[in-house]
Amino acid sequence: MHCTVKRLFLFLLSSLLLCACAKETTVELVRVSDTGCSTSEVFATKSGGGADSQLILEYSAQGLVITRTNAILNCSVRNGGVGCKVSNTGNTIECEVFENDRNFLRCNCRVGAITSVIGGLQLGEEYTLYHHSDGVFGPVVFTYTKDLRLVLDADQYMH
Repeated sequence: MHCTVKRLFLFLLSSLLLCACAKETTVELVRVSDTGCSTSEVFATKSGGGADSQLILEYSAQGLVITRTNAILNCSVRNGGVGCKVSNTGNTIECEVFENDRNFLRCNCRVGAITSVIGGLQLGEEYTLYHHSDGVFGPVVFTYTKDLRLVLDADQYMH
């Protein structure tokens, strides 16, 4: 009898550990794209409520779509485009956008839109996002649902 109780306890403990591990997911970068440097002195892109600089979060079948509008980056973007590194700790996501050409030039440019798609998120889960481009957006708390469309002004969320 004592051995049966011990086995039952070990079975329940291992089941709980498996459930806890199954819930932990790792996010991954699916793709990143950018519109390149704008040649205009006027901001290249406006979407939503007319703000000059925004972060837009949207659901897609491929994953979370993060669009950063009107970022000011080093003009080395012309040579190598934009890259993105994504990581997570639990449900906190870090998304770092950078110039692929690390040979920084003495100039800046406005990039109309930088779009990153991040896979591995679970529907119905709440996440906290920190987005690093020409500053840090965050913390942005959102629930990943099929009707997700969140438009944030830089003035509110950037620091």
